[in-house]
Amino acid sequence: MSQPWIRRSAATSSGSSSIGGTGYNLFGNGSLDGVNSFHADFPLVNSNFYNNVFVPQPVNSSLKEFPLKDLQSTKPPVKLLPHANRRSTLNNLIPDCDNFFFNGTAVESSLTSLVDNSSLKDSFQPSSVSHVVDNSSDSLHQEITLQDVIANGQLFDFALDRYGVKFLEIHYPQEAKDDLHKLVFGKLTESITLFNGLCHNSNGNFIVQKLVEYASIEEQKVLLMKMIEGGLLEMCKDKFACRVIQLSIQKFDRPNVTQLVHAISNFDFVAMCTDQTSIHVVQRIVKHLPVDLWRFFVDFLYTGDNLMSVCRDKYGCRLVQQVIDKLSENPKSPCFNWRIQLLHTLMSCVVRNCFRLSSNEFANYVVQYVTKSSGVMEMYRDMIIEKCLLRNLLSMSQDKYASHVIEGAFIFAPQSLLAEMMNEIFDGYVKDQSHRDALDILLFHQYGNYVVQQMITICTSALMGKEERQLTPSDLGMYAAWYEKIRSRVQHHSARLERFSSGKKIIDSLMKLPPVESPASTKYSSSFLDFSSQLDIFSEVDFSRKDISKNFDFLRSNPFADSILREEYLKQRYLDLSEINYVGPLFHYPTGNETYRLNWDAVVPIAFMTILIV
Repeated sequence: MSQPWIRRSAATSSGSSSIGGTGYNLFGNGSLDGVNSFHADFPLVNSNFYNNVFVPQPVNSSLKEFPLKDLQSTKPPVKLLPHANRRSTLNNLIPDCDNFFFNGTAVESSLTSLVDNSSLKDSFQPSSVSHVVDNSSDSLHQEITLQDVIANGQLFDFALDRYGVKFLEIHYPQEAKDDLHKLVFGKLTESITLFNGLCHNSNGNFIVQKLVEYASIEEQKVLLMKMIEGGLLEMCKDKFACRVIQLSIQKFDRPNVTQLVHAISNFDFVAMCTDQTSIHVVQRIVKHLPVDLWRFFVDFLYTGDNLMSVCRDKYGCRLVQQVIDKLSENPKSPCFNWRIQLLHTLMSCVVRNCFRLSSNEFANYVVQYVTKSSGVMEMYRDMIIEKCLLRNLLSMSQDKYASHVIEGAFIFAPQSLLAEMMNEIFDGYVKDQSHRDALDILLFHQYGNYVVQQMITICTSALMGKEERQLTPSDLGMYAAWYEKIRSRVQHHSARLERFSSGKKIIDSLMKLPPVESPASTKYSSSFLDFSSQLDIFSEVDFSRKDISKNFDFLRSNPFADSILREEYLKQRYLDLSEINYVGPLFHYPTGNETYRLNWDAVVPIAFMTILIV
């Protein structure tokens, strides 16, 4: 009985390769058949047609004498069948293989082993005429079974074809006890060369992933042995084979994955962590495996100058961030005490190399990540600011990459360290020969001006009530004093700053804080009487910070709710900078009581300021 699916039909388009027999050059998508060693760009010049069906013929040896340019310009003649006899793309499951060429190069000894493999010889016998699949049949899916593919020796052909491998993925038995499962697994893993070729192939790696996903414990051991013997390092560095390794890390049981990670740990980790492909394997180990299985990696980073070597790479710096994140997560877990020891080991190395890391194009992201972290990482953030950044703010602010670290430190520093950093910029350096202090230098520096802009943003956010942290009146006084120092200096250099785009940004950032006029010198708006008629509601509202939510419905129903909710802004803005006291205090703070009591002497300035803002 003839099998119409064994050979590719003559309806195959010119963009697809063909499966042929020994001694033939089959040129389809620009590659040659695996059993021939001719140049991949040679066109098919010798051919015959039988009943409108294209049949490849052996290429004459004289073809080698043709000029290469003529060969490249010659296209293979392709005869398409009438439309009625063409197969749809959905049903075209006949293998469109890569002919055992993986990543553009032939796998070593794959061609020889292919020819010598008796199970595959039958699939490469010459045929006088290619069979055509009749579209009148119900579906090609119903004609082909996995048993038929194995019986006809087409398993590897299907595995290397983009449509055939999908067929195998769908029909591969998931139960490890299934006889067909064992048969397919045995055939795909019986040869190390062919197994390695499948792993490195753009299509074949998918069926190997299926083997890994549904492998039993014993089958996992077989797969592990094939990976190690076939070249584990090369698989990690291959963009297709590394997918197999990553899935193995997730799916293998503890003993097998321990053996796999142990084999990987013997490689050069600097090379692996700086390779854009193999780094995914290391990331999968860090993300999915317990910390005790990859403690060796933390020890590796701590040893010598390995941390710098990894962090200076655009891929390695991200890996170090993931390691820090994994070690610091979930402080309530039972193993956290053990993880915190590894974290302290790694962070001590980061702090020790902080200055060099901050000045590097990619390594500075590691320091930024630490300064922006919260929770258990706050102690290391403070350690970096105190031991590395302080006393180096001026020089690091003028560096292209370290200036980003300084900006992040200003944003996330605790109140005490923020005050030290501000004071260092204002008064921490001796003036140079031009009588310029640190603030003058940074205002006109191409990188330092961004640090000044960040300082202005921090001050204005606090004074406008946008700071998330709880600030006391004394804290607000400090922010106001810092803001005034920067404002006066910018005003002094305003003419020169306006010449530069960075200087204009600094001036604009200072304008975000609206000026406050004296209430006594301003005429009241007519809407003031409307507002004063509502003043009696103040006595009904509890202004406790904790209980303000209880009055939310009441405030929302009141037309002046916006004005009431802005009391924090008014309190922070209505300051006498010289005495750091309220000129017109909005509220008295009763001793031992968290609820504010309205100061009626300040009602008029409150109302006036609210109207101005609205």
